[in-house]
Amino acid sequence: MKKVIFLLLFFLCSFLCLEFSIGYAIQLDLKTCIQMGLKYNPKLKADLYTELSRSEDIKTALINLLLPDMSINRSHQKLMSVGSSGAVNEDYLDQTSDLTSFDISKDILSLFSNLSEYHRAKLEKKIAEYQKRLTTIELIKDISTTFYNILKVDEDIKSLNDAIVHLRVNFDYAKALFNKRLISYTDVLNAKVDLEDVKQKLSIEKNKKNYFTNFLKTLIGLSPDEKITLRYKKPKAYTFEKSYEECLSYAFKHRPEISILEFRRKIYEDERKTWLSRILPSLRVGINYNEYSRDYAELGRSMFGYYDRDFDISYWNSYVSMKWELNSLPRNFFQIKRTKFVIKAIDKRIEDSKNTIRNEVRTYYLSVKEALKRITTTKIALKAAEENYKQAEEKFRLLIGSISEVLEAQERLTRARANYSQAILDFQISLANLKYAMGIRKGEIP
Repeated sequence: MKKVIFLLLFFLCSFLCLEFSIGYAIQLDLKTCIQMGLKYNPKLKADLYTELSRSEDIKTALINLLLPDMSINRSHQKLMSVGSSGAVNEDYLDQTSDLTSFDISKDILSLFSNLSEYHRAKLEKKIAEYQKRLTTIELIKDISTTFYNILKVDEDIKSLNDAIVHLRVNFDYAKALFNKRLISYTDVLNAKVDLEDVKQKLSIEKNKKNYFTNFLKTLIGLSPDEKITLRYKKPKAYTFEKSYEECLSYAFKHRPEISILEFRRKIYEDERKTWLSRILPSLRVGINYNEYSRDYAELGRSMFGYYDRDFDISYWNSYVSMKWELNSLPRNFFQIKRTKFVIKAIDKRIEDSKNTIRNEVRTYYLSVKEALKRITTTKIALKAAEENYKQAEEKFRLLIGSISEVLEAQERLTRARANYSQAILDFQISLANLKYAMGIRKGEIP
């Protein structure tokens, strides 16, 4: 008996856990979505790793700049004479030689190239840092606008569902009047068409919600199978006091695209200086230490007899050498000219980027202002619709009004609430876009 009770409890708990896991939905507000996106988005992680790799490039460039060229050489040579006649140089007799050398040198003029490489590595790290900022503000903008678009579609779905209820009543009422021969069948068909039209719009809005929801899940690192519900707390007031000039000035200072292009310009300015330095001949200064030994196969012979010709020697050697690659001069001149054109192209891209930013800031600034006006007007309309609905209910209660008037007042109230919510969400979407246009990564507009 105990086993049966235990098994029943086990299956009951398993069933409840399964139902809970199936029906459980993650509740998310906008702040949580942004935090998850900044933590899990793969594109942002890729930018982070790119920035870390640029730090290693700086270390490599610093080593090339500070340390000289160092090398250790070891050679072994065995010479076997095949035949000779006359006075033969001892260097060509049977012998074995070994050479070990340690060399330290530095091309003086290459310091310009190494210094340019170091500056380039630092600028590339800055570019990676600002690219990460750009990805961040784009991600925040996409998450914010998608979040508010889902809420906006929810309001549309709610409004359409209420409209379907009202149109279904109208359709049933039209059928009843047709059965009493009070209206034609065309009126019934018109009521049916209106009902089906709204159902079609509802289906479209549901598809839009699925699209925005899946896109939001992708942005914040959730799987498509995860269920989510969004929480949104409406602010007490909606205001925006900044002028267009203030927003534009802030955008020019903080949009990452402009900074990235300016860093690119500095890179090519340094590259141009490097090509100019390569017109001059290279000058290498160095010192090396050598250990040399030679072992002859036979003893030397002189008028005094035989002697040992083998020897070992150690010595230091310092040197200065100059090399001028004349065939590289035309290439250097062409590269100097190329960098000049690249710098001009970047200047034009900076100009184009500023024009784009100016257009974005103006567009979203006007959208914010327009949404604020709509919030005011729709709020007035909502109060009027609420009063109208109360009067229709009161008339119906006193039997001086019809149910149709109540339903129409209810539909107007639902539409007024939807318009008010739409205006609020449009304001939030426009504000999120304006923050992106101004280069704000997080927080309120300063």
